[in-house]
Amino acid sequence: MTAVGFEWKMIPSAQIEGYRLYRAKSGAGAKLKRVAQIDDRYSSHYVDTHLQPGTEYLYQMSTYDAKGFESRQSDPVRVKTLPMIPSVSFVRAITNLPNRIKVIWRPHQDPRVTAYVVERARVADPEEWKRVATVENRLSAEYIDRDLGEKEIYLYRIRVKLCNGLVSAPSTAVKAITKPLPKPPSGLKATTDLPRMIHLEWKPSPTPDVVYYKVYRSPFSLGFYSYRAKTTNTFYDDKVDEDGKIYYYKISAVDKDGLESPLPDTPVLGSTLVKPSAPVITAAKIAFDQAIIIWEPGDARADRYDVIRTHWEGLSRKKKVYKNIYGTKFVDKFMKPGVKYTYRVVEIDKNGLRSDPSEPVELFIATKE
Repeated sequence: MTAVGFEWKMIPSAQIEGYRLYRAKSGAGAKLKRVAQIDDRYSSHYVDTHLQPGTEYLYQMSTYDAKGFESRQSDPVRVKTLPMIPSVSFVRAITNLPNRIKVIWRPHQDPRVTAYVVERARVADPEEWKRVATVENRLSAEYIDRDLGEKEIYLYRIRVKLCNGLVSAPSTAVKAITKPLPKPPSGLKATTDLPRMIHLEWKPSPTPDVVYYKVYRSPFSLGFYSYRAKTTNTFYDDKVDEDGKIYYYKISAVDKDGLESPLPDTPVLGSTLVKPSAPVITAAKIAFDQAIIIWEPGDARADRYDVIRTHWEGLSRKKKVYKNIYGTKFVDKFMKPGVKYTYRVVEIDKNGLRSDPSEPVELFIATKE
């Protein structure tokens, strides 16, 4: 394919120093060019190398003497190199793989094949081919093109490389597309009325091979969304140790190959139940050496109340809590004369959430002279 061997009858004359070989490609206007000088009149063999496969050449030879004078050239000889072997006969590109495309082919039967050259082009620019890999060993039969994007379309073709370094013409091109990202879930809803918890629900992704969902949240609608949890369900209970805490949520779907859907642009707001409003003390008085405290609920969620009483004994502040009062009136029968008492009322709802304390009131029993 790339070499022509010559043999001739040597001329053992003392007048001959050696031989000169001329070559030209066959065709109209072919011009001979000297390609070799054999500096020994006893030589009778020569190999012309680095030729092109499947190409016809024209050769002539002459002799020269010690002064460099050259004889008339021989009759021309036409030689055609063998054609380059074809590339592989079968190529297939396997589509719908995550971030990769697998190319397989039938191993070449010619034992001179030592490797395969894999070339790739984008469908949008089918003339711009790029070598992406050289797969060594004639019996090798696949290449996996990794680190691709999702839903990308490429063309692939194979060339064979011979032991002498020659590379064949390309095979037939084949097309493949990488796997698209799964579609995100829809219909996300988040609660705002549960104590210390935000319940999320959504509709499943329509992509059939989704295996779980990832929950992201942020305290700001336009802020960074951090990963919170993953679940195989279409609901999630986010436990939060604050009352009235607001979070924004986004949900993604992940398929069996680990591909994750994009997060939606618009988040959904959820919050834990706010604590009850503080009650309002409407009356506070002393009667019959007893403190009487009357109040109104802070809101309709009131289920019961705690009354907090504090006072000072010397440098020590004493505190007592009267729990689970199911009305809006409290009578303190255990007061000491001359001691100033401070009272606050806390509202508690059915979930056990506590309001801030009410504004304080102060009462005391005057000492008797």
